[in-house]
Amino acid sequence: MKKHPVVTRSLVLASALTAVIGTSAAQAGAQERYFSPQQRIYTLAEVPQCLGGTVDVNVQSGYAPNEIRANFTTHLYSPAWAGSADYECYLSIYADWRNHDTGLSGTAEQRVASWRFQGPNVANPYVDIETGEGPLTVTFRTSAAHTPSTTFEVPAR
Repeated sequence: MKKHPVVTRSLVLASALTAVIGTSAAQAGAQERYFSPQQRIYTLAEVPQCLGGTVDVNVQSGYAPNEIRANFTTHLYSPAWAGSADYECYLSIYADWRNHDTGLSGTAEQRVASWRFQGPNVANPYVDIETGEGPLTVTFRTSAAHTPSTTFEVPAR
């Protein structure tokens, strides 16, 4: 017969709760989410009928341990939109990334666009970029003349 069964059960329960809380905290730390502020790129468009405009970019991480998500909102304009023409204004945007822990690097490409009847402020699909775990530097540029190339420092996830 045990002398202190209540004390033994309390110690076992306290140890189990500590283990669960410690594991949850470790997992939460590894899955922190990062949201960058938006940065703007001023750019020409690829289509001659379109003048150009801006692309707003931001970066998020923490959804998956080995990737980041880049979001784009375009503001491209065509003088033909004053009439009845419906030209699509588009360009490609490139994300040049480098992982500081692994040394891996690469480039991801996404086509972004605006067109008249949907309005110039079209949120384009995001692009998920597999980068591996670790802190990153990501620089965005477009396929046309632009300024500036925006750079984000993404912390380890």
